[in-house]
Amino acid sequence: MFHGLEGLSGSGDLRLDLEGEHHLLDGDPGDSVTLADGGGTTVYADLDGDGVVDHISSVHADGRYDIWTTDPHRAAWGLAVPEPVKPSSAEPPAWGLPPEATPESVASDQGVPVGKARWQRIGGG
Repeated sequence: MFHGLEGLSGSGDLRLDLEGEHHLLDGDPGDSVTLADGGGTTVYADLDGDGVVDHISSVHADGRYDIWTTDPHRAAWGLAVPEPVKPSSAEPPAWGLPPEATPESVASDQGVPVGKARWQRIGGG
């Protein structure tokens, strides 16, 4: 699913926590690192600058792609919104998600506290 991790012996300051394993990538806090193998290419990014990868985008050799995040707010807002907000003809154009799809309206699932990092798939195709 994620590419370029096999045999990785990185010694950088960018940490990837994935399925109980910890990988060190050759990068600094706030960086992104691109790794590839025969199955595709993956970008590992630290969007909040804390030194831990929190966003992963993979493009697979067969053309499929996946986007993952550990940021619960970013995931709740949905970086990949399937349908744009379409106002009725009487309303001015709207920006963002409809009110019923905001993070405040999303119930905490499976009892996981808000802010606890876990990987969530937010896009793909």
